[in-house]
Amino acid sequence: MKSGFVSVVGRANVGKSTLMEKILGEKISIISNKPQTTRDEIKIIYNDENSQIIFLDTPGIQTPRNKLQEHLLEVSEDSLKDSDIVTFIVDNSLKIGRLDKMILDLLEK
Repeated sequence: MKSGFVSVVGRANVGKSTLMEKILGEKISIISNKPQTTRDEIKIIYNDENSQIIFLDTPGIQTPRNKLQEHLLEVSEDSLKDSDIVTFIVDNSLKIGRLDKMILDLLEK
């Protein structure tokens, strides 16, 4: 059996937790139209016959403007250190913006 860690990152409110629920087929997270609903890394374990994937659902990445947002950014950055693969979720109805470029720079490191 193969196993690995996958961090799921992106801007706030792009559907990271919704994607995780679709993969698992059950409700696992608080989903809201308000940004920053996910406050800590949520580990989601997916099993099939040949593999086990531990998804790390992370808080939305944004430019921190207060202590809470600094903490949330730190949680997201820390998840990258524990990952074998990173999945960067984007909202294709929005233009690629400053935050997306910031996330790409973070991933490049």
